[in-house]
Amino acid sequence: MSLAEVTESRRKTSRAKTTPKSKNRKASVRKAKLDIRPASQVLGAEIRGIDQREKQSAVMIAALRDTLCKYSLLLFRDQDITPERHVAFSRRFGKLEHHVLAEYLLPGIPEIYVLSNIRKRGKTIGRAGVGEYWHSDLQYLAKPSLGSIMHALEVPEVGGDTMFANQTAAYEALSDGMKKLLDGLQVVNHFAKARFLSAQVGMVRPFSDDELKKTPPVVHPAVRTHPETGKKALYISPGFALNFVGMTEAESRPILEFIYEHSINLRFIYRHKWRPHDVVFWDNRSLMHYAVQDYDHAKDRRHMQRTTISGGKPI
Repeated sequence: MSLAEVTESRRKTSRAKTTPKSKNRKASVRKAKLDIRPASQVLGAEIRGIDQREKQSAVMIAALRDTLCKYSLLLFRDQDITPERHVAFSRRFGKLEHHVLAEYLLPGIPEIYVLSNIRKRGKTIGRAGVGEYWHSDLQYLAKPSLGSIMHALEVPEVGGDTMFANQTAAYEALSDGMKKLLDGLQVVNHFAKARFLSAQVGMVRPFSDDELKKTPPVVHPAVRTHPETGKKALYISPGFALNFVGMTEAESRPILEFIYEHSINLRFIYRHKWRPHDVVFWDNRSLMHYAVQDYDHAKDRRHMQRTTISGGKPI
């Protein structure tokens, strides 16, 4: 199916199945008077006129949540916020996770996971050089993340972008036969696979026994239904997927490899060029992302802080 066909199909479906929830989402956005600028044809929107240093009204938070459901990614420019304000804003959308890799949590504020190549006293002050594989955050947990909110403090002048892939669009572009096959499959996911992928570039230490105990393999559906929009999305990432339940890794491999290639087709991707004090809020229920490590880790500083919002069990 071509992208034009997928787009037209989505328009027809939207017109035919306008639900009370979708009407409520439009009403909340109008009420909050959001200034929304689409970031690409396939996903993402820049939200202007919001200062996250200030507490947002319940109406505004509802509108932002509804806009996230529509665009899957929200970009806020020029947000010079403290870690405390970052956490306070994030909490308006749900309970926050503490990452299993505790050494990379911000001291005194464990809701913030630090991604940084800046070195102090001989070691990096955050986790460096990771995420160079397609994944959805915390997909290795029984209840993965609803969404992630990243604040860019320092970024390379060139490089260090993050790519996002729309898995709802990827699912909708599949043939009916492939949809039927995947709708009945479940996938085994394991954080250890991501650690192996990161180790390939020599940027991580081995798993500790305690970390392994906290992240055993988990099973999720190959296709999940978004709890707020009702739309289906692929939920198979190269970063964590091992095999399909009831199949060996060898039997699973041809299907997985097809999905890996299909799901990151360029027509589904938005590539974000970070600026200092960008805040990006993305929906882990409908997107995968990939951190591009195309900068000089010895010379270029990249310092990011992320909160991760708890989610429910995928269905």
